Amino acid sequence: MQTRVKGPTIKRWTVILGTLLSVMVVVSPFTLAAGDAGTSSYPNHPIVLVAPFPPGHITDSECRRIAPLLSKAMGQPVTVENWAGKGGTAALERFAHAAPDGYTLILHGINGLAIAPHVMRVGYDPVADFAPIILEYSRGHLILVASPGLPVNSVRELIAYGKNNPGKLTAGSFGAATNVHMAVVQFNRVTGLAIPTTVLPGANILDDLAAGKVQLMFNFPPPVARYVKAGKLKALAVTHGHSMFLPDVPTFEEAGVRGMDDISGGWMGFLAPAGTPSEIVARLNTEFRKIFQSLNAREGFASREENTPEEFAAFLKSENARWGKFIEAGKASGTSATKR
Repeated sequence: MQTRVKGPTIKRWTVILGTLLSVMVVVSPFTLAAGDAGTSSYPNHPIVLVAPFPPGHITDSECRRIAPLLSKAMGQPVTVENWAGKGGTAALERFAHAAPDGYTLILHGINGLAIAPHVMRVGYDPVADFAPIILEYSRGHLILVASPGLPVNSVRELIAYGKNNPGKLTAGSFGAATNVHMAVVQFNRVTGLAIPTTVLPGANILDDLAAGKVQLMFNFPPPVARYVKAGKLKALAVTHGHSMFLPDVPTFEEAGVRGMDDISGGWMGFLAPAGTPSEIVARLNTEFRKIFQSLNAREGFASREENTPEEFAAFLKSENARWGKFIEAGKASGTSATKR
């Protein structure tokens, strides 16, 4: 026997469905607003800026220069923390697991993001685990400096000394997974020398070089310049053209050594953990651009660059590919570091 559906029953379901739809329409905007609350209120507490090397390294000095400017721009305190170790890779391994909320940022570059993954086992993916914000420097210089007691005053004299005195030269380094180390590898490759490297503490490395604990080092112009001008170190040659910090130092090509410009003098930029909302990344990119403009104007030259997160991401991928090829070529010839 069939049971007929009576009119009142149909009406009741119509009312129920209508009520549910009304609730959905009313609730949806509030649900969306709640989801966006974390982004729209950003930032509402202090930000940590990570320097992956000890005090005295260029990343540390740059973080401390930028932190107060970023604090003013964001309206929140910005503190600098040094997460040093393993040639800068310890910081990235830890940073890869930081909350993707825009409150922990890092200044890192060529060493951990392009070289290390090809020469040692690391606990992160240099492309997938980070959200690029802005590339600050895309191509820096490296200056070869010598201790004042070393009896050479040019690259040619250094090469002759090294060949006539095997075992008497050692170069300082921040670690095997750094461009400073790779510069020594390349210098040995193009000159036929076999200069070993030794890792020195980042905070004292130039003092150790000046004291003769090592005889040579490739380093960056800003920290090196004051030692050279004070007569505590001798600058022999520079990669990638003349440096504004030490304009009288010859390039390696001028010194008769080709191939040293194959080594990146150094690039670095600011990143957030992967998964950071694009709105936060865009906001940070805008503020860093303004800070770079301000610092460039104050210092009198446009050293810091302006680019988008997408441009930095593309640069990061291309540098990983380039360094992978360079290091594989070194392994084939027996002149580069290997994974350990």
